Amino acid sequence: MREVVLKIKVPNSWVAEVGKSYENAITFIDCMPFDDEGGKSLIKIMSPPEEQDEVIDIIKGHQNVEQIDISPSPDGGIIASVVCRNKCGACKSLMDSSCFLLRASSGTEGYVEWTILAGEEGSLTGLIENLRGHGCEVELKKTTRITKRNILTERQANIIHVTFEKGYYDMPKRITIQELAGHFNVSPSTVAEIIQRGEKKIIWQFLYKV
Repeated sequence: MREVVLKIKVPNSWVAEVGKSYENAITFIDCMPFDDEGGKSLIKIMSPPEEQDEVIDIIKGHQNVEQIDISPSPDGGIIASVVCRNKCGACKSLMDSSCFLLRASSGTEGYVEWTILAGEEGSLTGLIENLRGHGCEVELKKTTRITKRNILTERQANIIHVTFEKGYYDMPKRITIQELAGHFNVSPSTVAEIIQRGEKKIIWQFLYKV
């Protein structure tokens, strides 16, 4: 299994429109299908406060965006749910592959950077071919072989270890996400994101017997 970083430009997407004007403005928390043809993304808007309204207006104004719901994040950003009428070619390609998205964020000039886990032989090649077949520009930036020793980053391993020891996974929980955030001196959304990314890697390791 490999951890792979791809630089992707998706044609006619709201992410590309944001990226034309604002660098590294968006971090994706989750993406999922919506109704029969649509897609839904949970994102964090990382722009400075004076730019956040402009970023939201760009998203709202895109022809494929049907709805956007926003709420403030404790660390000063904005959490938003974006519903699109049609799934983008990149999302379709990912869903048709055996690759697993760990994180995604907007970059410069309309590009998005994906970090994925690629499993079986040929899965990465197939994903890249499908992306290009949907009109996406794709650049392979980095690939790293994943082993049991390095499946988690040191920070992920530390946080998940403390999370487990303090009873976050107990029923009922013995510690809340807010208390964990205070322990690590970060925002609740940050510690939740780190835990989620680590859990994804652990689940992938279990399913594919790395």
